[in-house]
Amino acid sequence: MRKNIKSILAKTLAVTLVVSMAGVSAPDADAAKKPALSTKKVTVTAGKSKKVKIKNVKAKKVKKLTVSSNKKKIATVKKNGKTAFTIKGIKAGSAKVTAKVKVGKKTTKLTVNVKVKKAKKVTPAPTKAPATIAPATTAPTATPATTSSAAPTKQPKPTVRPVTEDSTGSSEPRPVGEPLIEKTYDFENDFGDWFARCGEGHVCELQSSDEARPGSTGKKSMRIHRDKGEDGAYHAWNGAAIDMSAIGTLGATYKATFWAKVPNDQSDLLDGDTINMRFSGATKITSDAGEGYENYPADTDYKLSADEWSKFEITFVAPASFYSYMIYFETNGGGKFDMLIDDFTLTRTSAPAEPDLTLASIKDTYAPYIGTIGTAVGYSDLLNENTMKFIKHHFNSITLGNEMKADAMISNEKVLKQSEANYILPANYGDFEENKDDQGNVIVPELTMGIVDKVLKICKENGIKVRVHMPMWHQQMPKAFFCEDFDTSKPLVTNKEVILAREEMFIRTAYQYYLTSPYADVIYAFDVVNEYTHMDNESAAVGSENWWKYAFGTEMKTDCEYVKKAYVWAYDVLQLCERTDISLIYNDYNTYDKQTTQDIIDLINNINKVDDVNKVGKICAGVGMQSHLNDAGATVENYKAALDKFAAQGYEIQITELDITNTGVIDSDTTEEEKAEIYKANAEMYSKIMNAILQAKSEGANISTVVIWGMTDNTSWRSEKAPLLFGKDISDKKPSFDAVIDAAKNFKAAK
Repeated sequence: MRKNIKSILAKTLAVTLVVSMAGVSAPDADAAKKPALSTKKVTVTAGKSKKVKIKNVKAKKVKKLTVSSNKKKIATVKKNGKTAFTIKGIKAGSAKVTAKVKVGKKTTKLTVNVKVKKAKKVTPAPTKAPATIAPATTAPTATPATTSSAAPTKQPKPTVRPVTEDSTGSSEPRPVGEPLIEKTYDFENDFGDWFARCGEGHVCELQSSDEARPGSTGKKSMRIHRDKGEDGAYHAWNGAAIDMSAIGTLGATYKATFWAKVPNDQSDLLDGDTINMRFSGATKITSDAGEGYENYPADTDYKLSADEWSKFEITFVAPASFYSYMIYFETNGGGKFDMLIDDFTLTRTSAPAEPDLTLASIKDTYAPYIGTIGTAVGYSDLLNENTMKFIKHHFNSITLGNEMKADAMISNEKVLKQSEANYILPANYGDFEENKDDQGNVIVPELTMGIVDKVLKICKENGIKVRVHMPMWHQQMPKAFFCEDFDTSKPLVTNKEVILAREEMFIRTAYQYYLTSPYADVIYAFDVVNEYTHMDNESAAVGSENWWKYAFGTEMKTDCEYVKKAYVWAYDVLQLCERTDISLIYNDYNTYDKQTTQDIIDLINNINKVDDVNKVGKICAGVGMQSHLNDAGATVENYKAALDKFAAQGYEIQITELDITNTGVIDSDTTEEEKAEIYKANAEMYSKIMNAILQAKSEGANISTVVIWGMTDNTSWRSEKAPLLFGKDISDKKPSFDAVIDAAKNFKAAK
């Protein structure tokens, strides 16, 4: 999957916004001036968004605004009215966004250079100190050879490792009290449930203020005071918070209504006329998880002035699952400023969405044709009762979008001694100085595997299969994995033998950990390598996420050593654990492109070619066709042609990440009629694609799996393009759902 699609939490939050502000005037526009942008350069974190305004023109004079991104896999863009647009970072890299503004008969072309930074990973903190992965207790102690020079010898199946409290997925129960339906805080006598959210060594406190908003029945407000901390700095994320852990309803919709301003006595501190307030949420999924953060909606700044009070109404959706959850005020920069809040009302406006279990089941409808029907989820989705009902009704497998990828497992900071970690190392691993500390100890990066058993256990208990989306990839690999001593302050390793030894260590250790889980029988496939045929697309820039290039070069080669050996090592583990039922898959995008189709065929055939590295033969079962149908080349004809070519090679074909986004964009300017047309076009495309898949299957293609990449449009990585079968939530069935169901019900093989 080509994204660092949102953090684990950010992907589970669906948010909408209705804001009204009193006393904030619209920006002046000079019609005589040429349209211009508020900025020509934007830096944004992957999964986050930034707004760019068009200056010097009023919205009513703009006849047409079009926006586009030259690299949609790096950054996307959507209109925000006629005089603004929002740029969203998808993954690290550079892109260019173009806006065309038509005023009268003249069209002005404007461009923004976009740099997308990698999202900061939130690593769950383990409850115990095992920073180790215990291999099977009776697994061979001898270090395996760097490559498989012969077919794996028959070995005893490893003994299942002991199940600890951490590995079972158990955690402290979430505190639950009476759910909050509506509550108002006037701040006349006290602060009620509000408390100062403040980091250690920081200064933040709640104070009573005599400044009250106009029209209030009271005379006081709550002042959020920030000052310099022990480090001599202000901290913008300090503020006032309410703990929703016991009173919040999972997945419910809330509306916060309140008044806010900057205190009069700080007006002289303002660099401009306003400061940027944010309304945010902080969530821990389980008691031992790290905390994740979200602004409502993402990256939205609300302007506060010292001249007048502004009223806000913010609608947001609570996380689908949480152990702890708070909502709070902060600022985007400018932590030296205080804020005043008055007459705050929090109302639960709707209960969590529930699935309609009377709908035809997708998996049951397709059972005569395709045995595995899946969807992409986040770990938190599996912890929500309603979401789990939805998943079980329609699907029999899941793929985690990010939590099982290499950068979620391999620490970018913490290093362990091998004598303590006891990972599975190749024989030559300790021969390299790059794999030793200053004292000569063999070292390895900490592998965080706690989520593995938790996910597998949940799926085992609910009869759901798991696709392990844990690819070796030129993206979403931690930099430390490629640095001397696993230290990002030290040089990158250019000796490919060192990187190969590390790759083997990771694959053998992680795969054996997976397959010796007591719940391992739910695993049906591994995405071993991801998107290698597109490696050279992002290999030019020094410091890009393609760290492999420093040892292996920038050119895509179908005989790439680190790709082939990944499958050899993975296959060895399958044999050791007697799991020949699991498919090792090569996963890629734009598989409907003729050149990409051929590159994939050449790559897989080389992986399966018997030589000095692979003594077995067919170890890569086949191809994962991502099927993000997002451009003009994604036609039914091209898609069917690719299916036929892969089938002719005898590959198992798995449709791994299906969504359709080439049928229109929905934004604030889209009318209901236009939205209906986009929905209709999307449904028609789904119908044609599913018919093409079923037709290829009827002609003998080994199509074993179809995975819809997400559950709802609102949580999709391409939400603005209405790509999925359900809209705002799991209760919002779209015409595309009916199209998918009807495709199977009415399918008749072409003669």
